Amino acid sequence: MDGIYKYPDVIASEATAERSQPEAGHPLGGNPEINSGIAASFAGYGSLLAMTLNEVQMKKNAIKNPNGFLLISCLVVISTLTIIVSFYLNAIIQEVKISHITGESPQAYYLAEAGVQEAIWKLQNDPEWRNNFETIDNWSAAINRDNVLGATGSYAVTVANQALANAVIIATSTIPVRDTQSQRVVRTNVFKALNPTPVDGVAVFTNGQIKSTASEVNITGGDLFANDDVELRFFSDWTVSGSTSSATEVDVSVSSNLETTAVHDEDNPPIPNEILMPEIDFDSASETSYKSRADQIYSSGQFSQLLNDSPVATLDGITYVTGNVNIKKGQTLIINGTLAADGTITVGNGFSPGSTPATLDINHAVGEPSGLLAKGNISIGSFASNVTIDGLMYSGATFRLQDGALQNVNFNINGGIIARNVDLYSLWHPLNINLNQVYINESLGEPLFSQVLLINHWEEEY
Repeated sequence: MDGIYKYPDVIASEATAERSQPEAGHPLGGNPEINSGIAASFAGYGSLLAMTLNEVQMKKNAIKNPNGFLLISCLVVISTLTIIVSFYLNAIIQEVKISHITGESPQAYYLAEAGVQEAIWKLQNDPEWRNNFETIDNWSAAINRDNVLGATGSYAVTVANQALANAVIIATSTIPVRDTQSQRVVRTNVFKALNPTPVDGVAVFTNGQIKSTASEVNITGGDLFANDDVELRFFSDWTVSGSTSSATEVDVSVSSNLETTAVHDEDNPPIPNEILMPEIDFDSASETSYKSRADQIYSSGQFSQLLNDSPVATLDGITYVTGNVNIKKGQTLIINGTLAADGTITVGNGFSPGSTPATLDINHAVGEPSGLLAKGNISIGSFASNVTIDGLMYSGATFRLQDGALQNVNFNINGGIIARNVDLYSLWHPLNINLNQVYINESLGEPLFSQVLLINHWEEEY
């Protein structure tokens, strides 16, 4: 029938039927069993051919109609892009948060500093705080302030004594920043000298430790005293014309040497009692403070400019610096009286372009205080050459002297040393200290007030 489509399996069946009838005269024509087998075989081949053609047609239809494959591919691509975009979007959000926190960091820092300053003010001016700070060795207190900067900032301060008049202040500030916050932690160690009278007969006094490494020291006319350990290490050689005393231990290594009239410590009774560090009034409102009596007062920047403009400078009387003092390589400073600073004093520390080493001479004037006085550290570095002090060297923190391999420091004191700690390193030339009790007493005077001294100061951010 023309014009009628026949499926492949129908065609195959008809072909099988036609082929199953042998032609006339064919040798198989009269055998029914053979004819039946042949018919079955052709029928099997027809079915196989029909299945193969159906598979081919289905594959063609799949190729012509790829909607399912494209859908899966699109989903994979979209998922991948979503993950990538989410990752970068999260990174951008974190960067924005960090930028806001960083923008608030200066405010957070100054807020924490405000907490430290409030605590120091209370230690000096609040009668209850001052009394507890000076009389109870394990005393502690706290301050909490909210809504400091409008309605946003706050800080919390803790003050804890480590010993009498020796405390750690921790101030934590917080400023909200959107859904997070900016915080700063400032830690400060504060100390106050409590002894209103000089310690007679002591050329070197420390409220803490004395550490010596490969150093030669000669002390004449007086004793050495430390409230903490005295440690001589790595070929240190000390000669003390008087006694050497420590409220804890005098430790001399096998390679070091100590010549002294007597040693008193926990292993060599009588064990010395602790002695309070003598006071100095740096900058109180009293007429007897060094700042009140100063003949000239400089800021740290002004004093630095003075030394830059006049590499060889001479100053008379009491010179007071509100900040740090840095006498660099190539500069010479002559003080006929006293140089006092409410920060740190460094001589010849760090590299500077000057060709000659730093030099410091402090001369005594009869009846007047003379010496080198600092609330903070006093450091004599390897780029210093000659340091001569006729008077008292007083450090509210650490006196550190380090000799250099290329430049030897000649250091001589006619008076005495009072410091919280003393660190000496590699002195190729001996440090010579001669006790002059008159010079010490003139410099200490009779202080009506002793300031709370800032010893260590550091901060954390998070």
